[in-house]
Amino acid sequence: MMPKSEHRRSAERRATGLAATIAAMNNAAPSSLNTALDATAAGSPERPAGAGGEPSRDTASRRLDGDRIRLRLSAACRNWQIEVVDATGSTNLDLLARLRENASCAPMVRAAMQQTAGRGQRGRAWQSVPGDSLTFSLAYVMPGGPAELAGLSLATGVAVVEGLSDLPLSAPHTLGLKWPNDVLLRGGKLAGILIETVPAGPGRIGVVIGIGVNLRQAQDVATRIDSAAAASAPADTSVATPVVPATPPAALESVLPEPDMSSVLIALVQRLAAMLERFAEHRFSAFRDDWEAMHTYGGASIRVIEHGRDLLHGVALGVDSQGCLRVATDEGERVIASGEVSVRLLEPSGTSGAQGVR
Repeated sequence: MMPKSEHRRSAERRATGLAATIAAMNNAAPSSLNTALDATAAGSPERPAGAGGEPSRDTASRRLDGDRIRLRLSAACRNWQIEVVDATGSTNLDLLARLRENASCAPMVRAAMQQTAGRGQRGRAWQSVPGDSLTFSLAYVMPGGPAELAGLSLATGVAVVEGLSDLPLSAPHTLGLKWPNDVLLRGGKLAGILIETVPAGPGRIGVVIGIGVNLRQAQDVATRIDSAAAASAPADTSVATPVVPATPPAALESVLPEPDMSSVLIALVQRLAAMLERFAEHRFSAFRDDWEAMHTYGGASIRVIEHGRDLLHGVALGVDSQGCLRVATDEGERVIASGEVSVRLLEPSGTSGAQGVR
């Protein structure tokens, strides 16, 4: 794991130049993962993704090797079930269904080469191509109820940055976090997190964490997002629709040439399993300092956007003990609790107004 002091120094170095970088780019990567369950794929027996023939070295790095993944995780995830499949509708919904049927199936990891019905926050589609992105979910049963899960998405982000930093990246200091659930690389969106819950008996709650990571072809991701946005645009062009400014997609290959999909999954799951165990005992307080150190927008002027319109402008101060975003405004400090808002850097002109977001 990168020392906290290094994360803080790198965050300070990024703060001044990041606004110009993002303002110049206009393609958004939605906060990843999962929707309708593909019953056939979900019900099929597990088989190693990509089985059937000796792969080339390049092809092997773009596939999930179930046997190697289980072997490498056998110590860190001793009591975990680990499933690797070619395709499914949604790994999140697969695991939610399992938890509803029998919560004792957890802890569990389910990874798929392809998700045919992936979604992210607010139901947006997760744009991915097999081999170019890594999509997987984890199921875990926590003590307590929904209130005790405050800050879990932020703690998950910390674990994702730590896991990626365990890989031989050329520039690990360029990783960072954006509230509440995005992992950034040089200001672009590298990964997204989606957390869903189900009851798991008295005093317990089932948690499913879905994660999507762009491994390759960031520009292709941007093109697919643009096409999806155009297809969903209203037919009546006479009505002005506020557009949230984009966070451009990023891909891991920019700091890790030819990333090996299985190795990335192993590194992430090791950190995520440890995070879940620690969170169950200590909650978000155990992760708050690390999240602050990784906060890309810390000390920067930001816009908080709701339903496509500016809610407020201010300076990002960090998060409180519950993981809520603290923002300094002209009227005083505001606390943002809803993950349904969007946070963007404020353009240098600061001219974005309530009539619409560029």
